[in-house]
Amino acid sequence: MSFLQRLKGRGVRSDQKLLSSDEETAIDSVVQLDVDVFQTDNLIVVYAQAAGTELSDINVSIEGDADIVLIEGRRLRPEFLAFPKSKPDGAFVTSECVWGEFYRRIILPESVDIDHADAKIKNGVLVLTLPLLKPEEKEKVKLKITKASKAKRM
Repeated sequence: MSFLQRLKGRGVRSDQKLLSSDEETAIDSVVQLDVDVFQTDNLIVVYAQAAGTELSDINVSIEGDADIVLIEGRRLRPEFLAFPKSKPDGAFVTSECVWGEFYRRIILPESVDIDHADAKIKNGVLVLTLPLLKPEEKEKVKLKITKASKAKRM
């Protein structure tokens, strides 16, 4: 029995997913997007691997008190480039790439200025440039302090 026949006869576990013996696609699951977060005195930069992602398939939002970044989207295997007319007969010998939906929530060390935030994709890398809020721009909320009532003793 050849190596390829053995692969077809059973499920093959890849790093992030399980390939079934009768399908050549990964079982759907949402994977965590890998990121690097870099901070200077006035800026946070987030780098995320986004190769294979169309601009229309990725969403970036800033939540909370402007201190949480949410990146979500999907990347599809571009099979149409190799097989433009029809799906060929065959099986994957190796499947290491992560395809499908991805998601990442990043808690930032400080709040950012959402009005000046920027997102770009270049060479398959999503780059978020997030200026930090200046201390005077952060909203201060003064709490009213009241005297607590006496608790009854038992």
